[in-house]
Parts: sequence; C-alpha cells; structure tokens
Amino acid sequence: MKHLFTFLICCLLISCGQKADRKGTSDEEIESIEQAPKQWLTYEGSGDDAKHIVLVSGDEEYRSEEALPQLAKTLSKHHGFKCTVLFAQDPTKPGIVNANYVKNIPGLDALDSADMMVIFTRFRALPDDQMQHIDNYLKAGKPVGNSYGDPCF
Repeated sequence: MKHLFTFLICCLLISCGQKADRKGTSDEEIESIEQAPKQWLTYEGSGDDAKHIVLVSGDEEYRSEEALPQLAKTLSKHHGFKCTVLFAQDPTKPGIVNANYVKNIPGLDALDSADMMVIFTRFRALPDDQMQHIDNYLKAGKPVGNSYGDPCF
C-alpha cells in the first residue's frame, strides 16, 4: 500500500510537470506537434559540446531499423553522444519506417553537423539532393562506420 501511494504521487507530479511545459503554447500548436509524424529519432548528448553521431538505417534484410535506435540510445545514455537515427520511408507515409522503400531516407541533412556517420544500408537509390549530404560528408573526410563488408549503395 505504501508503494502504491508513492507511485500515485510520482504519477501526479509527472503529469503536472508535463502540463506546465505546455504553458504559452496554443491548443492548435500542441495538436499539430502531437499529430506531426516523427521521421527520425534524436537522443540528446550529455552536454552542448557532445559529439554528434548520425546512424543511417536502410536495409530490407538485417533489421537495422531495430538495431540502430538501440545502439543510439546506448551511445547517448552511457557515452554522452548526441545521436540521430534516420530511417527509410515512403514519402507518402512520413514517419512510417519502410525498409523496402529504397528511394527515400529523410533527415540526411543531419550529416551537415555530424562528427561520425554509422551507415547500415543496402541497395539504396536515393535522390540527388539526399545523396549530396552523404557525398559532402564523405568528402569532408569524417569517420564512417559501416555494418557490412558490402558496398553501402
């Protein structure tokens, strides 16, 4: 009974804190924020100077869309890195991971501020504007972690 009471008090305090965060935000803004699909995941680092790792998922065989978020969470929580995880998606269904859709990985512009890229992709045919971010990153000579011995694209 004592633990139940403590649990209820904690739930009440957390819910009050969440409502306080929304003060000054209109109901329309809150609704649009809650309805907008998240197209990638971001795990914040341990400080403002945390190194930024971008993890790119896009394969139809090895389930990188499951493995990379777990890796990013571990890198963020235990090692202090800021991590952004990107996923293959059909642009007509943003926010829905579709590893079989080979022509779109939104959020590759995150590579512009990345200190490292971990790429776990196979057989992608990305549009030029998305490939440009990868090309710029590689030309900058920054580190790349590849999950296979296979070519990435």
